[in-house]
This record gives sequence, structure tokens and C-alpha cells, in this order.
Amino acid sequence: MEIKFNSEDIKLIRKFEEIKNRGYYASGNEVTAVYNRVFGTSLSSTSCGTCLRGRIQQMVDELNRFEEKIKAQEELKEEMVDNVTPEENKASEEAENKSAIKRVGRPPKKK
Repeated sequence: MEIKFNSEDIKLIRKFEEIKNRGYYASGNEVTAVYNRVFGTSLSSTSCGTCLRGRIQQMVDELNRFEEKIKAQEELKEEMVDNVTPEENKASEEAENKSAIKRVGRPPKKK
């Protein structure tokens, strides 16, 4: 099962979590629509409070795992940057400069 989050879904999941934590129920149609989008399923809408609570909790758990994974990747990337030697840094800067000089537009006419 492939899980996909976009910024709108993340905001809605946090909103649903807040509503649930206050003791209220979010719209079954909205929760199910976001759930189906995130998990790639086609569940039908429900007004069952326990079912909605479970769907919201599943989305929150997956979102938390996703955010932890992103944070770990960023920390790893920072460690890799910190461990770069001056020679490696200079070589990567030269490669970036060469790639930045690429010509944009139509190719020259052939004669």
C-alpha cells in the first residue's frame, strides 16, 4: 500500500485530529475522502464514530511516521555535509558551476 501526503491532506489530518481530541466528530465524507486519497483505497463514507476515529488515528500515525522519516533524512543530509572535506566541497562547487552554464533555448542552426 503506497501512502501519499500532500500539503492540503496534512492540514486536514491535523484538523481532524484536533476535532477528535476535543471530543467531536469530523465529517465522515471529508475524513473518508482524505483517507482514500492518502492510502489509495476506495472505502465508502460512514457516520460510525468509532470507524471515523480509527481512520483519523491511522492517518495521524502514518503522518507522524512520515514526518519522522523526513526529519531523519534531513539530519543525515546535514551529517553528510558536515563530513565533506574541503577538496570534496571544491569539486562539488566546480561541478555545480559547470552545470549552471548550460545554454537554454533553441539549438544553433546547422549550416
